Amino acid sequence: MIALKRLRVRLDEMTDHTYALLRGALLLSSTMAVCALALLLFSGGLTIAGFEAYKAAQELIALGAFVLFLAVLASGIVEEISMGR
Repeated sequence: MIALKRLRVRLDEMTDHTYALLRGALLLSSTMAVCALALLLFSGGLTIAGFEAYKAAQELIALGAFVLFLAVLASGIVEEISMGR
């Protein structure tokens, strides 16, 4: 409970640019996850094309995680620059 309270305080202290950056990254990665799920659901079963769809969905999920990682790094840099450190 205390960790959630600290997280809420930290989110309130973010600059607008950092908030927009993280929000955009979350939207992009969640869209990639939904596309990966749709790709798996409509892939057509256990065929070669289905395996290729599975690999593509796997790459979409990995790319979404990478986008979130880059957004966290970039938001930290933006926060440091805005604080003048």
